[in-house]
Amino acid sequence: MPRNPVNKLDRRPVMLSRRHIDVVLMEPQKSDNIGTTARAMANMGLGRLILVRPRSLNWELIEATATSHSGRILKDIVIHQELEEALEPYGLVIGTTARVGNRRGPFYTPRQLVSELLPQNGLEPIASAILFGPERMGLSTEDLRHCQKVVRIPTDDPETSSLNLAQAVLILGYELIMAAGGEPEAPKIKPASHDELNGMYEDLSETLIHIGFLPADNPEHWLMNIKKIFNRSLLTTGECNLWRGVCRQIRWALSNTDKLR
Repeated sequence: MPRNPVNKLDRRPVMLSRRHIDVVLMEPQKSDNIGTTARAMANMGLGRLILVRPRSLNWELIEATATSHSGRILKDIVIHQELEEALEPYGLVIGTTARVGNRRGPFYTPRQLVSELLPQNGLEPIASAILFGPERMGLSTEDLRHCQKVVRIPTDDPETSSLNLAQAVLILGYELIMAAGGEPEAPKIKPASHDELNGMYEDLSETLIHIGFLPADNPEHWLMNIKKIFNRSLLTTGECNLWRGVCRQIRWALSNTDKLR
């Protein structure tokens, strides 16, 4: 008998592949940034890592910062000396920048742009590249002329708009996963029945009267305020049973003070 019968519903998200999206680093200056970028790409299921005139290639440091699960990315790294040559295979190139300027935009946020990077209406995906500039200065205006679109990641303050390479890759990759349908289905909560809630409130009322918190002559009036607190969240059967257990334990403790430490 198969382990996964056909009639068993698979609730795992079905995501569009993102392997056709490569990351191109223009003149990366630090080997550890190359490694952490590879790690972020592996986290987000992106394609290949392309390096253009890297300033530093300490493979030991790259492998250490990429960690073992990034082996696919590291194995397929491609190195070019010219940006035009590196971008030649791609039908869509997205430039990234933290700097503004009339000749550098228009600018898109990651969320506005990711749908263009994913295949539409069953069509074959377009080989795409997300281009990042050197850590210190980013892409020049001349570099951005090779791009069809430019993305800026919003930050709280223009003074802190510059992000680490791996941080930027993670943010873009996360938005791609969400746009591709990777958001897990929200857990379905079955609320407790009306009878279960009433039983819990009866136990609660009896206990609170017993300890003198509610007046015995008109407990329902005061209990309404407590009900409002519980009603803000839909209690489950298990949660109702938990509160009834608390009430039972309180009543037992009041009757057995000699047995309490």
